Amino acid sequence: MTGIEAALASGVLKVAGCKLVSLIASEFASITGVKKDLCELQGKHLQISSWLAAIRNRPIESGTPLPWVNELRNVAYDIDDLLYEVHLESEKHKIHKDSGKQPIADCFCAKPKSLLFRCKVAQKIKAIKVKYDKIVKQGSDANSVRKNLQMDQPVRSNWASGELSMLCNVEDSKIPRRNLEKGKIIGRILESNEQEDGYPMIVSILGLGGSGKTTLAKHICHDKEIKEHFKDAIFWVHVSEEFDVKKLIGKLFQSITKQKSDLHAEEHMLSEISNKLRSNKYLLVLDDAWHKERDGWEKFMVLLKSGVPGSKILLTARDRKVAELVKSRHIFELGLLSKAESWTLFLKSSGWVEEDLGFDYIQVGKQIMNRCGGVPLAIKTLGGILCEKKEISIWRVIRDSDLWIDESTKDKVFASLKLSFIHLADELKQCFTFCSIFPKGYEIYKDRLIAQWVSHGFINAMNGVQPEAVGCDYFDSLVKVSFLHDPSMDLQSRQLAWKMHDLIHDLSREILQHEVVTGLPNNMATYSIHRCRYLSLTSTSSTEKVGWGSFDKIRAHYFCGGSNPSFNKLVKKSFSVRSVTLQYTMDAPFPLFILKFEYIGYLEIHNVCSTKPLPEAISGCWNLQALLLMKCSGFVTLPKSIGKLKKLRTLELSDITDLESLPLSIGDCRDLQSLKLRSCQKLTKIPISLGRNGSLRVLRIVNCHDLRQLSPESTGKFSNLQEVNLADCWHFQDLPATLCCPALHTLDLSKTEVTVLPLWITTICTLECLNLECCKELVELPDGIEKLKRLAVLNIKGCTKLKCMPSGIGQLTRLTQLGLFVVACGRDVVRISELENLDMLSGEMEIRNLKYLTDPYDAEKACLKRKNNIRNLELDWSLSLSEADSELATDVEHELVVLSTLEPPSQVENMEIKGYRGPCLPRWLMEQRESSHCEGITSKQTGSCQFLSLTKLTLQQFRNLKHMRGLLKFLSLKFLKLSKMASLEELWTMTSGFETLEEETRAAQLFPVLSELCIQDCPKLSTVKPYFPPSLEKLCLDKSNLKLLSHLLPPSAHDHGSSSSCSLQLAVPQLRQLQLEGMTGSSSGWAFLQHHCELETLCIKHCSHLTRLPTSIRSLASLQRLSVSECSTLDELPKWLGKLCSLRHLDVSWTPMIARLPESIGHLTSLTTLRIFGLYNLKLLPDAIQYLASLESLELIYCEALAKLPERIGRLSALRQLKIQGCPALRCLPQSIQRLTALQILSIAGCPALAWRYKQGAGPDWHLVSHIPLVMVSLVMISPGLIG
Repeated sequence: MTGIEAALASGVLKVAGCKLVSLIASEFASITGVKKDLCELQGKHLQISSWLAAIRNRPIESGTPLPWVNELRNVAYDIDDLLYEVHLESEKHKIHKDSGKQPIADCFCAKPKSLLFRCKVAQKIKAIKVKYDKIVKQGSDANSVRKNLQMDQPVRSNWASGELSMLCNVEDSKIPRRNLEKGKIIGRILESNEQEDGYPMIVSILGLGGSGKTTLAKHICHDKEIKEHFKDAIFWVHVSEEFDVKKLIGKLFQSITKQKSDLHAEEHMLSEISNKLRSNKYLLVLDDAWHKERDGWEKFMVLLKSGVPGSKILLTARDRKVAELVKSRHIFELGLLSKAESWTLFLKSSGWVEEDLGFDYIQVGKQIMNRCGGVPLAIKTLGGILCEKKEISIWRVIRDSDLWIDESTKDKVFASLKLSFIHLADELKQCFTFCSIFPKGYEIYKDRLIAQWVSHGFINAMNGVQPEAVGCDYFDSLVKVSFLHDPSMDLQSRQLAWKMHDLIHDLSREILQHEVVTGLPNNMATYSIHRCRYLSLTSTSSTEKVGWGSFDKIRAHYFCGGSNPSFNKLVKKSFSVRSVTLQYTMDAPFPLFILKFEYIGYLEIHNVCSTKPLPEAISGCWNLQALLLMKCSGFVTLPKSIGKLKKLRTLELSDITDLESLPLSIGDCRDLQSLKLRSCQKLTKIPISLGRNGSLRVLRIVNCHDLRQLSPESTGKFSNLQEVNLADCWHFQDLPATLCCPALHTLDLSKTEVTVLPLWITTICTLECLNLECCKELVELPDGIEKLKRLAVLNIKGCTKLKCMPSGIGQLTRLTQLGLFVVACGRDVVRISELENLDMLSGEMEIRNLKYLTDPYDAEKACLKRKNNIRNLELDWSLSLSEADSELATDVEHELVVLSTLEPPSQVENMEIKGYRGPCLPRWLMEQRESSHCEGITSKQTGSCQFLSLTKLTLQQFRNLKHMRGLLKFLSLKFLKLSKMASLEELWTMTSGFETLEEETRAAQLFPVLSELCIQDCPKLSTVKPYFPPSLEKLCLDKSNLKLLSHLLPPSAHDHGSSSSCSLQLAVPQLRQLQLEGMTGSSSGWAFLQHHCELETLCIKHCSHLTRLPTSIRSLASLQRLSVSECSTLDELPKWLGKLCSLRHLDVSWTPMIARLPESIGHLTSLTTLRIFGLYNLKLLPDAIQYLASLESLELIYCEALAKLPERIGRLSALRQLKIQGCPALRCLPQSIQRLTALQILSIAGCPALAWRYKQGAGPDWHLVSHIPLVMVSLVMISPGLIG
């Protein structure tokens, strides 16, 4: 550990040295007379630093332990602690001086306490010297030690803050081995296996820590095939070493609903999980599983049993026993990287190019990589370190370290991580080890972590640079070396959160050893207690066993768990604690013990519920620099004395439910840099005193719905303000006309009610981002916007009332995001040609009101095809109802030429065209060999385009298009929608509509990978030549001709007539989902369904001609989901319904003619969900319902005539949820309901008799349902639109 301890001590001394230089030069040192003492300390500091640097930068031989290095580490801490104390006294001096009190030079030095302070400093420096001299003696002789350490070699640091801001995107590194493994795993996930005992199939990935299991799982989740197969039902749960079923339920709930679990009861979460999982086939990733006890897994896995067939679980673990315990169907063990792969990954991680490296570097570098054992984490970490090391001597030191002596791959990985820390820039070492205070899997927010670093004095900003800016560089540096990784977006706060890999977390705690304490056992050594600097507790069981006073060196405290009032008695007044994070998991009173930490710099508290206001005594924590309150209630405002917190830099209030305003004294917080308010729904105003906060850099007020404006009085001149964010403040109307922010970089007004923007915005030459997304009341943008030369983002997507674009927008050549371009009507309006020079546009782009485009040359000058970063493109003529219904446009040739000149970029992924009224498609959608002549109209032909990235295409309101033939081959198209095409008669899916086998052989598929086709309101479309694409998995027909169903078979199959044989060759063998709505034409079209025996989902809606379900449905042996809704003439369900033996979900809604269900329903033994909705004439359920042994959810909603449930309903042993709503005739539930032991949720609404009878604790039959965990009874009926 010698090298590690030396490296840690070097990090401490590096930060202390910067403080020392600053303090020696300060007025405070001269006034108090400690300057001489500090200069003397500086000499010792330099000696110790040089020793430690030499130890770190030399190859340490085995058998040469240097025990005195650990003592040097303790001396380094003593120096840092002393300097921090002097620094605080200096800060006090500044506050007194700036407050106008009598200068310390006139009174403090003349008083005895000045002398006492100087003596105190001198004594501590003397003690440090004594310790240092003792260490030198332990080394026998300083000179020989220096000689042994080769002190003549200069030690240089290559770190510079400006070089550390570039992130190393190693997540995208291409490792051929991993790509092969990824393909194999995806193949297993997508295979159509049956569930085992109702549980989803499990595929497990095994490997050493750091081998890339999590990264591979993420790549799998982002794979196009996986996304298309599971749609929006891909969920991620980090299991971790701590296996707690309740916590896992919360994590699964958060992943599924995107809501915070701590706001909901467990019963509600279970209900939501069950409803979601039974709705769609899903992929659930269980990452980092360790638990090896069967009982725990069984309790959790039962939640996943209700999933749709085809659902899968992907599990990552280190131990094969875990994979076997959960009965994994397939287990993949990740191979280690070869020497060549390791070297390639190193080059990508470090940014080095092999051609730029000398022979020695390549030779030594490969030797280092060979010692990493082929583990990606080790390689990437060292790669991030060596990218900054340009001296070959450092590379050799790492190669020759004795840490490599262990033979096992696991030990080699950890050795590489230790070496990465040893050679990490000294400025970063304490910043990294501080993260050890958080538990594994903890989500680390960048701004919050930096604020904690600042409060601990880890960042010494120089030359006017803000510490937050330096901290940002530090943070990016830790990301670059993979010490922080895996960023994910918090959907509520819209902030990125990072994590530490488990091995990196282990490293941080091994480095600190006894300096981080995670529990308080009775037998804890006194030595460990007194060395503790970071106290991290995740439970309250043992806090009373050891008094807080024992922790005299504690610097930071992290706590997660239930409320802990005993702390108030344990904690004595402390001057050492610098940061406290309290994440209470349940509502707790405000922790008064915090007030005893006079020098605390960072305070973060979650889930405080108080009937009293925040105590005014908080102002006594005069050194407080960051105050964060999350999910707290009872605080209408903050203490009036908050203005006394002169050092406060960050104030963040999130989900403070009762907060109405901030105190006027907030304007006295002179150093306030960042004010963040989120989801404070009662907040109505910002105090006028805010204008006095001249240091403010970030003003972020998000999702505060009652805030309507910033009063002019509260907005002075914010010379330093860089960000104003008022996103999701729905009722916010307009910015003040007098606000002055000359340094503003970002202005976010998305989802507000602003109507116009003040003119001062166009005077801010620093503005880079102006986000106006979904400002639905915005009518215009200000003139002069061309002055904003730095503007990169002008997001006006969803601004539905915007009528035109501002003049000069074409001069904003740095724009990367626009979102919307509105073509205006008139002569002097801004033309679409303004887009000509905006070639950096990316992401989404909508061009609206193309009906006003009079000059096609303008469209050609816009040159859309040159804008290769646009991924989603929408071209909209924005036709009114009368315009859309017109037979022809005023100038058909004009329409065609306009669309032809708006050729999209070849890399577009999603394209939507609305309201085009030409009679044929543009040339860029046609094969080059096809004639561009269209009914007498000739368009300029420049050759066909190839949209190789296009996956989604929507064509809507093409009123005059009759034929779709001669199209391009869309090799990547997955989704095609044709909507409101009144004249369309024919769709070709191949290069020719062949009539003979020879022609079929020569023809090629136009849509070879199309998986979903939606045809909506195309009443004349009856021909698909020759048939639907074979790759089709989902077909939606809405207001279409039933004759289209005949094209699910090849032409040759039509000779078989109505044969029911499932062996008939199908044109669309992959079809699994069919949705038919508002179908017209001959009912004979239904007969073609009988051949699709593999169909899994069938939805029939608004088919008013149906009086019976077509008998062809009974042949669908694989059907799992059947939904019949709003078929007004359907008067019964057929007796053969029971033949659908695979059916799992049956939904019959708003079919009022149905008065009964068939007894054959009892044969549906696989049925898990039965939903009966809006059957007004249904009086009874059949007794056969008792045989539905797999039924888990039964919903009876708006069945007004339903008077009785069968007594034998008590035999539904698997039933977990029963909803009865809007059934007023139902007087009671059967007695047998008390036998439904699996029932978890009973919901009753709009049933007066039942509401009285089963009222909790008071109803006469409450005892029959009291065993059910969640019983919800309401007289009020839920709106039909809210019942899902």
